[in-house]
Amino acid sequence: MKKLILAILILSQFTLINAQKDNSKPNNSPTSTSPANPVPNNSNPNITNTIAPPPYLKQKKDEITVEGILQLQIMDKPLGIMFDELKVRYFKTEKRAYRARGIVSMSNNNITINGTNGKNASVIEAIQNLNLGLGFEDHFKGKNNISPYWGVEVLVGFSVVKLDGTNTEEGKTFKENYKLTSENTEVSFYLGGIAGLDYYLSSSFYIGTEIRYGYQSTNLGNVSRTVTDPQGNSLNSGTSLGSNTKLEMNYTPGVRFGFKF
Repeated sequence: MKKLILAILILSQFTLINAQKDNSKPNNSPTSTSPANPVPNNSNPNITNTIAPPPYLKQKKDEITVEGILQLQIMDKPLGIMFDELKVRYFKTEKRAYRARGIVSMSNNNITINGTNGKNASVIEAIQNLNLGLGFEDHFKGKNNISPYWGVEVLVGFSVVKLDGTNTEEGKTFKENYKLTSENTEVSFYLGGIAGLDYYLSSSFYIGTEIRYGYQSTNLGNVSRTVTDPQGNSLNSGTSLGSNTKLEMNYTPGVRFGFKF
């Protein structure tokens, strides 16, 4: 009886030891579950922190832009604001645009010519300009809100120049008690390249800048002149002013602003 009890005790102790050993082994079973709140592994070289690019604001296919210039002018006035140019573009594709540009301007210049005996000659020069241009633009990739471009433009211009002078005979020298009136019409042709940049502040509004460089030919036309002497006699005459050609860079100072539709 004592031997049986001793054998039962030894078997029980052996079973307990084996059970403790089994519990101490790692559980490699494929059915094991992960912790409920795993700790993220930030040491993975494939994980990078990225910043989202700004939204796409530039032109798209079949959109139209209308653009003007806010120009600060210092001439006979201390400070003036001019809106004398309008440009319309149609984007055939996201990168190709066809453009039309119109310029209408008027200016008056007061010219003083030094004379004698305390008297001077005064000439008022009035100029009216009308320019119409057609061309195309190719836009580069740029950024989501910046659109640089180049292009070509053909432009035809018309200018009417009028002079109204006192104490002068031809508008350049002093001649007391003479009066002068004259008028001529100039016609110009321009062909050149353009380069510019649009900066979009929103999906419908942008500002920009543009320069042009090209060939310009101008026919100065015939001037019709009337000179009145001190006795009130008038002499009418007409003179051809000839023409000129030149290569020039053209830039209109001011801020270009436009709207996209």
